[in-house]
Amino acid sequence: MKMLILVVAATICSALLLFVLWRYQPGIPGLPRTPQARRLGAAWRLWLVFMLSGLVVSAIVALAVGEPRESSLGYLRFVLSSHNGDDSWMPMLRASAFLREHPDLPLYQSVFFGQHVKFQYPLTALLPLDLPQRLLGLEPDSVVLIFKILSRLSLVAIAVVFLKLFMGTVQGPAAVREPLQFPRVSTRTLLALSLLSVALFYPILRSEYHGQIQTAMTLAAGLALLAWQRGQPRMAGLMLALCCIIKPQWVIVILWALLRRQWRFAWTATWVTGAFGLLAIAVYGPRNVFDYVPVVSFLSRHGESYFINQSVNGLLHRLLFNGVNLQGAGLVWSGTDFPPFHPIVYVATTVSSALLLGSALLWKLGKRPSAVDLSLVMLSLTLASPIAWDHHYGVLLPIFAVLFPAAWRRQPWGVWTMPLMWIAFVLSSESFVGATNPLAGTTWNVLQSYQLFGALMVLGLLYRLSWQEQHSFAGLRARRGEALDTGLGRLA
Repeated sequence: MKMLILVVAATICSALLLFVLWRYQPGIPGLPRTPQARRLGAAWRLWLVFMLSGLVVSAIVALAVGEPRESSLGYLRFVLSSHNGDDSWMPMLRASAFLREHPDLPLYQSVFFGQHVKFQYPLTALLPLDLPQRLLGLEPDSVVLIFKILSRLSLVAIAVVFLKLFMGTVQGPAAVREPLQFPRVSTRTLLALSLLSVALFYPILRSEYHGQIQTAMTLAAGLALLAWQRGQPRMAGLMLALCCIIKPQWVIVILWALLRRQWRFAWTATWVTGAFGLLAIAVYGPRNVFDYVPVVSFLSRHGESYFINQSVNGLLHRLLFNGVNLQGAGLVWSGTDFPPFHPIVYVATTVSSALLLGSALLWKLGKRPSAVDLSLVMLSLTLASPIAWDHHYGVLLPIFAVLFPAAWRRQPWGVWTMPLMWIAFVLSSESFVGATNPLAGTTWNVLQSYQLFGALMVLGLLYRLSWQEQHSFAGLRARRGEALDTGLGRLA
């Protein structure tokens, strides 16, 4: 009952705020009256409209189907409390304990294949949890508690990163932007809007609700984008190396950088990732480290059919009714079940992943990569994975900080840009589980993959913006060349 009242009250308040924004178009308090400041205020006002309207749509749908908990507000209530799950930490603790108790037995063969514990991370991801126990003598529960606190604080850090990315995109390249001096009231207002952006972004809330290491990875990905936007490739490489030690498939971003001759980025990401790999071999032994390869092979062949797997693999499993959609051995989520191998799903997943990654790697090799291009490859890595849980799309929030102001300014799809952007934002940032899960037993279960479709729309926007950037830069160089020729002609 409390959840119902909360959702209804928030929906009414959001609707009233939307009316105020439409009717009075308020600006950011304290901003100077300059063209750039007005542009900044208009961008933030439209972003707030996107957030509030998405919340209203999601809440109305959740109330209509009688599932008020399955909305951003429902998960925000848990995040604002002391609740924190163990979705990542439990299998990590199981793996860490097994390594201490059975140092001579193969970890993955015993835990993943034998005990059916879904410890799907490489051992590089276990180092931050395990080393404090080995070196400082901390108890496992104490280390996990520290990481849970840091994860909760990461939400604030993500908001700050979002603010800086958004501001940087609105103001343009550092070499040509006008410095803006903000009074405190403006800074506090913008920070509050950024915190609200995190608080209403369902994938991040879901990640924190479950106790997922993905929250930290989202922060690292956002910091990488911010460093790249500010012309700091080494820092961007360092941050993405931290993503690589959690998800090894992200090393493809190093190949992406090498193909574009981004040597400083590629070198930093390579040596940091390599250092973690060598440390894992030294701590756990080469057999345990390389024993992870069969796990990767198994996951790529089977994937996941559960409804929150928002990938091509998950969509096809559900469409073919191959595996668990809504209920497993644990009634809601099965920590042991995988769908049976299906050749059509496997081939389609492999082909789609190859297309997504190949397109991202080979796209505009001669173009100087921008934050839009780095966003493009990061989102492609998420989409191409056979298992892309809904919380993995938390990376979309920093990507929206790059995409939204740029699309608003350039209008890559003309008058349809903002309507299509709104649809992509709502699908990828809100929960419609209550409305789509009743379709699980029908061929309409394709609608359970709404988040996948939203992310694909975002990817299309990124490609279009990247194409526009290249042509804009080419036109700028041509105009500069004409101006130089004209000047030389006059001098002659």
